[in-house]
Parts: sequence; structure tokens; C-alpha cells
Amino acid sequence: MIRCDLIIKYDSALLKDKKNGELLSKIFFGLITQIKTEHIFANFTNKMGSLMTKHKDIQNPENFSEKDYKRFEYLLFAEDTSPEILEEIVMTLAHLPTKEAQDLLQRFNESDNAHKVEWLEPAMDEGKALYIWPETDQESYDLMALKLYHKKEDHIIDLMGECERLDYQIKQYEIELKALKVVQKESRSKEKKEDLGYRIGALTDLITIHESKLEEIKNDIETEEKVSKKIKQNIKTKRYKNLSASDISGFHFDGEDW
Repeated sequence: MIRCDLIIKYDSALLKDKKNGELLSKIFFGLITQIKTEHIFANFTNKMGSLMTKHKDIQNPENFSEKDYKRFEYLLFAEDTSPEILEEIVMTLAHLPTKEAQDLLQRFNESDNAHKVEWLEPAMDEGKALYIWPETDQESYDLMALKLYHKKEDHIIDLMGECERLDYQIKQYEIELKALKVVQKESRSKEKKEDLGYRIGALTDLITIHESKLEEIKNDIETEEKVSKKIKQNIKTKRYKNLSASDISGFHFDGEDW
């Protein structure tokens, strides 16, 4: 399969506040695809020449009915569909920013016909980017919220790992403490018993400290889970609801750490 690294050729899409015309935010998609004003397959076309079907502009979802999607579906998975027709359909779906188009491309990628479209992978990258790209202030806000949601989820996983580490350490301390108490009881030396008593006291303190830290982290997890849930619930853009962290990893806001 021929792969093509696609780099964005413009720095950002400027989103303006409707009330005062000031810039609300800047967002751009890097190292995956070029969007809207550039033909993302330009470099690829130079390599493929006449094998590349004609590039399309972004399609208006309102121009496509359920019947159109059914026709696309039939042709994509029919054994006798020619590569030229498959390429035409894939190019159309890649420029049609709808969930139906994305789902069809994903299913086609897993089909026996997928190998007939050599540039399927960059087409799917572009299709996903166009589908996710925010077009309004609300969508920009929701995309930022979605990124925060996934960041919170990662943090929760890290906290859970810390809980497991502390719980394991506490259990080890308890095992050692139990053994120390037996050794102290069996010891005949008063000095030895006293030394062991210090160790037992120190170990008991360590257990108390770790248990307190464990409880603190558990409370943090409970709070973070509630906050994370609310952040996701407040996302109004329907198509963002079930996007994974990897789906939006190529989108970066100004000021955001890469």
C-alpha cells in the first residue's frame, strides 16, 4: 500500500465571535491532512498520475439522501464493481462530512474490495478530519471540552494506578509488620525487643501515612469521575459525543501542549 504523509499548509482556521468580531480561538490540524482550501492529495497525485481519480470539493450533506448511501453501500461491496467506480465513491465519501460517510469508509476499508483503491488510507484520514473539524464557536468549544474530557480520563487511570501501588505497598508493610511482631515476641533480649519495637512503630506509621494517601487519592478519583462525566454531558455537538482520544489527537489549539 502506498502511504502519503500529508502536512497542513496553512497555520490555523480563525473562528470569530459573532457579537464582537474578535477572534474566539485558533485551531489547526497538523501532520495528518490538509483541509478545505488545499487539495490534500496534491503530493499523492504527483506520484500516482492518471491512477488518481479527480479530486472533489467538500460535499453538502443535504444533497445526499438515504437512497444515495444505500447505492454507495451496494457498489462498494459488490464483487464486480470496477476500481474506477470504487475510487469515485471513496473520493465522494472522503469529502462528505457525515457519520454515514465515515461508517461506510470504515467498513469498506475492512472489505475484500479495499485493495482496489490504493490511496484509501489518506482518503480516510481526510474524511475523518473534515467530519471532526469545528465549523462554529460552539463546535470549537465542544472540541476543546472533549480534549479536556479525555485528559481527565487519562488522569483518572493514572490515579487508579497510584491506588494499586499504594494498596500493594500497604499489604507488604502489613505482612512485614506481622512477622516483626512475632519475632519481637519470640526474642529473649530486652534490647532486641526494644529495637524491634522501634521498627514496628515506624512501620505502623508508614501504614497510616499510606492509608491516608490512598484515601485521599480515592476521593480525588471520585471527584474527577464526576467532573469528567459532567464535561462530556455538556458537549452539545452530537458527532463529538463518542470520539476517542486518538480520533482528535491531530487537532491542536493555540497554547495547547503538543
